[in-house]
Amino acid sequence: MVDEERFWSASVEELKQGYVYEEAEGFYYCLICGERFEGGEIFRDEQSGRWYEARKYAAYHVQQEHGSMLDYLLELDKRQTGLTDLQKELIQGFAEQLTDNEMMSRTGIGSASTIRNHRFVLKEKAKQAKLLLAIIEMMDHGNTAAPRFVPVHRTATQIDERYAITEDEYADLLKQYFPDGPEGPLASFPRKEKRKVAVLRHIASYFKSGVRYTEKEVNERLISFWEEDYATLRRYLIDYGYLDRKDDGKVYWVKGSGIKKNELEQSGSTEQVEQMTAPKKSAKGKQGKTDKQKAQAKVQEQEEERKGEPKMDKAKRKQLTAEYQERERQMGVFQIKNNVNGKIYLGSSTNLDALWGKEQFVLNMNGHANKELQKEWKQFGGENFSFLVLETVKLEQKIRYDYKDVLDPEGRQPVDMVRQYNREVNDLKEIWAQKLQPYGEKGYHGPAEKVEK
Repeated sequence: MVDEERFWSASVEELKQGYVYEEAEGFYYCLICGERFEGGEIFRDEQSGRWYEARKYAAYHVQQEHGSMLDYLLELDKRQTGLTDLQKELIQGFAEQLTDNEMMSRTGIGSASTIRNHRFVLKEKAKQAKLLLAIIEMMDHGNTAAPRFVPVHRTATQIDERYAITEDEYADLLKQYFPDGPEGPLASFPRKEKRKVAVLRHIASYFKSGVRYTEKEVNERLISFWEEDYATLRRYLIDYGYLDRKDDGKVYWVKGSGIKKNELEQSGSTEQVEQMTAPKKSAKGKQGKTDKQKAQAKVQEQEEERKGEPKMDKAKRKQLTAEYQERERQMGVFQIKNNVNGKIYLGSSTNLDALWGKEQFVLNMNGHANKELQKEWKQFGGENFSFLVLETVKLEQKIRYDYKDVLDPEGRQPVDMVRQYNREVNDLKEIWAQKLQPYGEKGYHGPAEKVEK
């Protein structure tokens, strides 16, 4: 995905202007959609009738097709920018040179001093970013032996160790999973997350930035990689942030390429065909059309078959259930922290898997047992809270999701084992309560009472 590499290697000035000049190739490239303009060529704008040389036309293209680069960069996920939704709203207001009173009205912040404090915090973040950039550049200077990592696509839904893939690892994984060549088919679909990311990244590279695809066109591309279950590939490409689509599923596009879902909803366009790769009227092009018709027929046939069948056969469902039950179950202590004022909520659970998602759901539904935490969640917004597992319970045996561990060989009742687990996590929580003292101004627990069990 060359466009991603170009985006992340761009300088600050190039990111601000929205395009970059590749001297070796002699082209100006749009950093958003990847469209290129050859240096020395003259371009004519059809609407105004004006003529532009390549560099000015690249700037004109960015403004006309994608709007403000500030708006585009602010639309990137917090994982890329490190900015909360509130900070993004404040930056937009500062850029528009709104007064403190206007900012208070827009954001709901109660005082001008708080607005000024937010501006100060943003300036400090900018200083830190500048120093970090200098430090990393000095770290990499002359270090030719350091591994080169494959760039993370800017619309990734979650960035973690799965994306720490070196270029050598990536090449090896493509050889392993695409033994017949890069165009497929897949030898198998990987179960490990890092390998899954590598495979999806490669498949996503077969979709062009700025092009709208119908669902059939997406399926036609995916069927060459995994004929048996192309729908799973399509779902993963959406879930991992490589593709986006309209809510009705009729139009797909490369996420982050400048196409906005709300604009599509207003336009109602669902059938824009990719003209850049349309086959020419030749013997070879005619054969290509036949292949396309075959792929369309195959897709339609499989979709009709799916309508009358369950989504997953019993054997596969049983296998997935068994794999889930074999996973180790983590028990322990966690904290939910308000990153604005530093207050902490301390909790424990005998099942930490996906707990943060469950806590967020309850808080968003205004149903959390801790009323003070619920109040500030609504006041500050969920993006200003973070979740951390502080410590897990260390037991002699591994606890799995099949709950066979509660069937004690010594004849104790299952309820006794469950009570033991509850005692273990509550004892550990008491230890952390002594360490953190999450009471009064430091937390969401009463100053004269213990952390609720």
